[in-house]
Amino acid sequence: MLSFLRGIHYILLSISFITLFSCAKTKDVEPIVNNVNPVDTTNNDLDTVYLTENISGFILNEVLYDPPSGIVGDANNDGVRDPNEDEFVEFVNISDSCINLSGCKIFDTENLNNGDANHQFPDNTFLSSGKSLIVFGGGTPNGAFGNALVFVSSNVVMNLNNSGDVMTLTDSLDNIILTFDVEPLSNNPNESYTRFPDLTGDFEQHATAFAGVLFSPGTRIDGSTF
Repeated sequence: MLSFLRGIHYILLSISFITLFSCAKTKDVEPIVNNVNPVDTTNNDLDTVYLTENISGFILNEVLYDPPSGIVGDANNDGVRDPNEDEFVEFVNISDSCINLSGCKIFDTENLNNGDANHQFPDNTFLSSGKSLIVFGGGTPNGAFGNALVFVSSNVVMNLNNSGDVMTLTDSLDNIILTFDVEPLSNNPNESYTRFPDLTGDFEQHATAFAGVLFSPGTRIDGSTF
């Protein structure tokens, strides 16, 4: 009889453990190897939406396609000024939803024509409302960058020519979300173009918008966080 009761007790304990672990909610976490500030892969926001051509509130806020000469042009702060690796684009989510950028792509004109993206966002890339995201041309970005999500180009450098080039962002189905045409702007600004005021204004050369500062990847013009 005692052996029988011990057997029943063991069975009940086993069922309890199975129930406990089967009810626990888990989420696979995929490492993002080219991201400086880790992507939030545990997003459970019910308001998360995929970036599509019908979603508003995801904007391009700053572009550096002509890094200044010398070490002052080291926009990614890796200790080396490189004309391609220090190029960057900065996006901000001004919508009320968390946006899933998985599979979205960035092209320059040449790569758009041949269908080979300069950068493709990996799976589980979420950008929360009010947050910023930067893609550098390359290098090893070093710093907080206003707690932005930070990537380097996953395929080739950004390769934004100083004149006659267009940056294109597409969704995961290759629908065009937005474009940025370099042509109407200065060929050799030696600084970024940024919205002034941030988020809502037209594009201005950065040092015109904020005297003496040539770029501000991941942050507002004055260096404060979004």
